[in-house]
Amino acid sequence: AVVSTQSTGELLPHVILFGLIGFILIISWSPTSSLFSWHPTLMSVAFLGLQCESILLFHPRFSFVTGHALRVTVHQVFQIVGFLLASGGMGIIYTVKERAGKPHISTLHALFGLLAMILCAIQLIGGLPLIYPKVRKLVPGNKSLAVMKQNHARMGLITILTALTAISFAFYSNWFLKKEFHRIYQNVAFGAVATIIGVIFAQVWHGRLAVEVEQPSHNH
Repeated sequence: AVVSTQSTGELLPHVILFGLIGFILIISWSPTSSLFSWHPTLMSVAFLGLQCESILLFHPRFSFVTGHALRVTVHQVFQIVGFLLASGGMGIIYTVKERAGKPHISTLHALFGLLAMILCAIQLIGGLPLIYPKVRKLVPGNKSLAVMKQNHARMGLITILTALTAISFAFYSNWFLKKEFHRIYQNVAFGAVATIIGVIFAQVWHGRLAVEVEQPSHNH
């Protein structure tokens, strides 16, 4: 089977991710909505939905896909689509601030968001040598595929932690603080993000992702 069956505990990170996305969508579009509503919508789907899930794909317990080759393919698709959606979200907030005459990159949320986008672009480019041997030959220094995959995994950890930090700061933005019951929302949302950070950090830091990408699965 290409899609694995999971226990309740193994589904928890996915439930938290999509629960948080649903929460962000609700507060973005109700009770009122505007062009700005697309910014948190696109960014949450891009980073919480696609980017985080593309990393959890390689976790031995939390992945919903079996088979190394399929995991790599889904990872690539999720990363590319996620970057495109996030780029759209950046375009939206740029347009909104331009129309309102507000400064850009004036908060920690904006700063970490911009840094996350830059790191995502670097990761996409950095993933090319892992797929195409001809591109790998152009890379200076150590051309070991195993080393490149380890570096890619660690850089991915830095990228997603930066993105999740940006999302955490969003819960303290002026837009969020205007929401009713915002303090309760803050605690719940921050707790959810912290849980996901813990899962992903443990996965990469303890070498689970590095081991998975180094050794093709024997489930084919």
